[in-house]
Amino acid sequence: METTKLYYEDSLRTDFAAAVLECRPQGERWLAALDATCFYPEGGGQPADQGILGGARVLDVHEKDGVIWHTVDQPLEPGSRVEGKVDWARRLDLMQQHTGEHILSGLLHRMYGADNVGFHIGDEYVTMDTSIEITPDQLAAAEQAANEIVWRDEGVECAWPSPQELAAAEYRSKKALEGPVRLVTIPDADCCACCGTHLPRTGMVGQIKLLDWQRYKGGMRLTAVCGGRALADYRIKRAQLADAGALLSVPMNSVAPAAHRLAEENAALKQALAAAENQWFEALAAQVTPDQAPLVLAPGLSGESLRRLCLTLCQRTARPCAALSAGGMGLAYAVGQADGDVRGWSRSSTPPWTAGAVASPPLPWAACGRILRRWARFGPNSPIPNNTTRMDTVK
Repeated sequence: METTKLYYEDSLRTDFAAAVLECRPQGERWLAALDATCFYPEGGGQPADQGILGGARVLDVHEKDGVIWHTVDQPLEPGSRVEGKVDWARRLDLMQQHTGEHILSGLLHRMYGADNVGFHIGDEYVTMDTSIEITPDQLAAAEQAANEIVWRDEGVECAWPSPQELAAAEYRSKKALEGPVRLVTIPDADCCACCGTHLPRTGMVGQIKLLDWQRYKGGMRLTAVCGGRALADYRIKRAQLADAGALLSVPMNSVAPAAHRLAEENAALKQALAAAENQWFEALAAQVTPDQAPLVLAPGLSGESLRRLCLTLCQRTARPCAALSAGGMGLAYAVGQADGDVRGWSRSSTPPWTAGAVASPPLPWAACGRILRRWARFGPNSPIPNNTTRMDTVK
């Protein structure tokens, strides 16, 4: 039993009729084999087609020993004849990505000697792994050349050469091949052994766009989109750019300079804020004597500011110091000691501070934590106001 692969005869064909050779249950689904099919099975980095077969939905497709097995959500009657319809939007998208990958990978090989050592069509983009590192300027040149191949609307030839023809041909392949080999040829771009479905002409790819690249296992991992995905990516980014321009009150082509100016202004404000905070921290620390262990409750401080406050306190005393602040994420803290190890404090039944402003006599560490969290949560209704700075010490 073997399935006739109609998708090799015409990759644009989506409707067909075939006989059901076998249908068997697999969990909550069924596996159906036909005498012929237009449904492409997963393989070579390309996902499987989906669509309708008889009255059942085709959810996945795989090939084993020459038989194409369709995963369907309803059983099909063996011996019956069913009509199938491939999801054209999905097939077109996958062919745009796969044909575009051939063009780009072939040109990277021709221009820089880069071998494609990995390829996958995901739900959002295509990933390609190369054998060597490629510079951003080289990638830009390859992307330009790839789109010129698209604009030329070259024919894409898929053929099964004879063993003699194959031996004389120069083509890309990730591994040594046995048996019949299918070659996909795109003039001035690529000749590669491939079992996938491809568009008949490069113009149908629409556009090839590299989105990202990074070093990966001695080579590069490239992220790209083609065809409809490239258009969708452009629409999303244009909408985001328009929103950013509106927020910055600048046209879209001026967003980057405006963002840089805003970042510089923000950095200057942070520097000025840090300088003002440092003066405040010095004033708080000036109230501490060398024999005291200060606990400072200060509202609205960032983690970095808390750290600086704690370090400033530690410069005034050799005893334990703590700085706490309530914010949107709850109660934050920084603890330290100039010549001590603070790691054991959280395991101590009694903290090194007397929280006199919270309760008296001194409370265990866990109780102090509960009260301070209550202060952070309830604000003015808690024992300690959240809009003032409060300092307590142990004499």
